[in-house]
Amino acid sequence: MVSSWDKVVAEHKEQVRARIKQAAVEVAVEKGLANTTMAAIAERADVSRATLYNYYRHVEGVLLAVVQDEVDLFYAHLRSRLDRAGGPCERLTAFIQTHLEYFARPERRSRALEFQAAGISPSIRARMTHHTDRLRHLLSEVLDSGRRDGVFRSEVDPERHAELLMHLLAGAREQVLRSPEAVRTVMADLRLLLTSGLLAAPSPGA
Repeated sequence: MVSSWDKVVAEHKEQVRARIKQAAVEVAVEKGLANTTMAAIAERADVSRATLYNYYRHVEGVLLAVVQDEVDLFYAHLRSRLDRAGGPCERLTAFIQTHLEYFARPERRSRALEFQAAGISPSIRARMTHHTDRLRHLLSEVLDSGRRDGVFRSEVDPERHAELLMHLLAGAREQVLRSPEAVRTVMADLRLLLTSGLLAAPSPGA
């Protein structure tokens, strides 16, 4: 049984962890990854360097935790929207629209991770990719169900086309980041492309 004191300690640690992650994002946005140091993060978070190292061993570890938190929250939100959607077309639309709306949020914390991406070590980048792979797998499920239901073309390869669509969304992200008002236009453009390429031809007499 967890004691009241244990709960207090756990809550305190979570608050410190959240403060450290927020501080890392702020420092990284202001100074860039190359100039983000553990000392700067500790100062911004108002903790000692010893305390900071008790939670994270290096800067990239803190930023990886930020990415993991954000992907977890976004995945849960996306999964909820897909569960409420109807057939494959509605689920695909929900998947794309949720991404575009997310990109358009001015407070999106992951924008801090778009700076100097080449400076992130291969091992950390691989771990980041592991977290985002869940989104691609979710899209693959949508495409697979649409193919099996005969809504999408039989030539659709769920895994391969999910990866291609994720790259397409990454390109659309740049447009939306430049102008949040572009969500509706980009959504219409993507729907046009996908409708032409994914949907199966209607049966004669349908």
